[in-house]
Amino acid sequence: MLIRNFFEGPIRNITSSSSENAEEKEGQLRKEVTPEEIERIEKSEMKIDDKVNFLLTRGGLKPASEMWVTTKTEHEDGKVDHRERKKILEILDIIKESGLIYRFKGKEIEDQKVYKHEHIRVLVARSQKDMEFLEKTLESDSDKEIGKAFGFPPTAVETFVGKRKRLDRRSLSSNIQKSDGVLFSSPTLSEDNWQEEIKQGERYGQFIKKLSPKIYKEMRFMALKTLKDS
Repeated sequence: MLIRNFFEGPIRNITSSSSENAEEKEGQLRKEVTPEEIERIEKSEMKIDDKVNFLLTRGGLKPASEMWVTTKTEHEDGKVDHRERKKILEILDIIKESGLIYRFKGKEIEDQKVYKHEHIRVLVARSQKDMEFLEKTLESDSDKEIGKAFGFPPTAVETFVGKRKRLDRRSLSSNIQKSDGVLFSSPTLSEDNWQEEIKQGERYGQFIKKLSPKIYKEMRFMALKTLKDS
């Protein structure tokens, strides 16, 4: 498997997916997220948006999520930063032990102007059914079906694919732009139904805040910075 080729040695038993014992793992989803699990996630080097999406899926609010575990970064000046093997394994172990259905999909390259990231692409889902639907939609390359698989509001998905008029977020008041409803919501909102769509973002924000005030604050900080830079 590609996952094993990222390193000089094998990654323990991490090879492909958790399709085996699927029923057992789906039962494990019903267990509560423990303080110990939250602490591991907080201390891990997951990207902040991955931490949020992982917890939302772990808590059953999202049917599925896509994560990117960075293994290497190449800079424009030729410098290469390798993430420590131990830190990569810690992230993968958190995923394996969560009770979620997961798939390791191999190496992906993110090529930007000033750097190039090498990632392990990971899919997580709250059930075997959700995972199968996600994989099917990703293969179909249908934006509408992919949006559904990730749990975005139907009208927001329709906006993304051009069936509804997109909301210009700059038209909203500053307070609304900076609210959990907007910062934790779909990146694309519809002009005629955004008030309903951001209710999902409000639920997401409050759920994360209750589980981990630290992750909540970090996510808001990143989202507000993105808003300021846009």
